Amino acid sequence: VTQCVYTQDKRRSRMNKATSSTMMDNKGQLAVALPSHQPMPLLTKLLFYGVLPIALPVVVSFKMLTDKSYRLTTTSLFSLVNGATKKPCTDEWYFQDVGLLQKLWSLPSAAAYIQKSADTSDDDTPLLEYQVREGYCGSATQRCILKSLGYPANSIPDQKGGESKPDLWCEHVKQIAKESTHDDGMEIETTIVRGSDVTYEEFLSTLRQGLDNPNCRICCNYLRSALTGFEMTGLWKFHPLFFVLKLYGGHFSPILGMVEQDDKEEKDNPFIAIFDTNHKYNGAYFVPCRRLYDAVSSIDVGSKKSRAIILVGKKSV
Repeated sequence: VTQCVYTQDKRRSRMNKATSSTMMDNKGQLAVALPSHQPMPLLTKLLFYGVLPIALPVVVSFKMLTDKSYRLTTTSLFSLVNGATKKPCTDEWYFQDVGLLQKLWSLPSAAAYIQKSADTSDDDTPLLEYQVREGYCGSATQRCILKSLGYPANSIPDQKGGESKPDLWCEHVKQIAKESTHDDGMEIETTIVRGSDVTYEEFLSTLRQGLDNPNCRICCNYLRSALTGFEMTGLWKFHPLFFVLKLYGGHFSPILGMVEQDDKEEKDNPFIAIFDTNHKYNGAYFVPCRRLYDAVSSIDVGSKKSRAIILVGKKSV
């Protein structure tokens, strides 16, 4: 686990400042700018609407018939997402509860994503940002985390696609940090914690430790549909890619904090706050830790490994 230097006074000071003048909307959300419209390139449109609707059903059907491991994994993923469809986190009271959000922004782990204005008459600046288009969630998460660690925004590359696996994500974020300009010249280190490699108790402990360390940030690679279900709305549900993306499509977002449940019976199942880089979900939301553990433990059929949380922090000196 990333070694972090803990400074109690500094942490408390930042927490108090973060709650004083932060830009919040009337729903308790940090006022993060919406991404500008990015038209889909012509070749991407042809691939998405022409090639994939024909090719994917054939490939998936072939794999289901010939690959037992693929078939078992797909069946397990379908069961997980179908269960979430019956009881999606989005329908629960806690999902974007204003009271929980108020508690969240008072936490040092969430305050780290807010840049304080030197002029008290000016508003604070969110260091979070949404992905500019589908497939850019990994890159958007890198930018959020690096900015919160003090790396200047103008020295971090613009968002791009391709950050689809935890290993590749770590390789790229370390390279970006190394090439970026930073006041103290420190590089970062990453630790991948795959859901299938740890027990729930170890997963929860890792989250607590990471969020308690002011120089650590946590990236989450998870199957979002394990939390929200199939979300079958509009004509999109008839697209052949719909079920493929819902069962196999992972997502990256930063974890902002942890809020304990009032119910004593749920003391080992706190709410975890995620800032979803997809603006469709309107910013930060809460999910029970056990639900998140299931979403992180889901298997990526491409790598045949589970998804993961990634601890990112400054290298020890």
